[in-house]
Amino acid sequence: MNPRHDALARTFATPVSGRAYRPATRILAAALVAGLLGWGAAGLLADLSTPIDWQRIGASALIAVALLWPMPSILAGRTVIDATGIRQDGWLGREATWAEVQKIRYIPMPMSPRLVVSTGLGRARVFYSGDAQLDGAFREVVRLLTAPIEELR
Repeated sequence: MNPRHDALARTFATPVSGRAYRPATRILAAALVAGLLGWGAAGLLADLSTPIDWQRIGASALIAVALLWPMPSILAGRTVIDATGIRQDGWLGREATWAEVQKIRYIPMPMSPRLVVSTGLGRARVFYSGDAQLDGAFREVVRLLTAPIEELR
């Protein structure tokens, strides 16, 4: 078997999991969406004195759906790293097994650090970290997948 995969399996024999987004990110996203929805609703209510414009109502509904679509993932999403790979739940959950990973990169962003995983099939998958334990696990995954094989034995 691959020494990198063995090292990952040993390191993450006990899975590491946590929120996908930091509390500040979740609060900011919820506040922005609530504000935009309130502003849009006020605009639609102001238009009640004019004849109904179904195109405007349809466009407003589509915008509301687009704003609300990612909210469950942002508010309640979780990231899990275990011996087999990494997963993040949500409407369209994403996952990658260690055997699929071709390139990996940790990006320490202030609001939600991320791990960018390229499998060579389609576009890269981005996994988000919402706490310090996941940040450390992200850095350890990158270290184990990029370290020289001699260091892993």
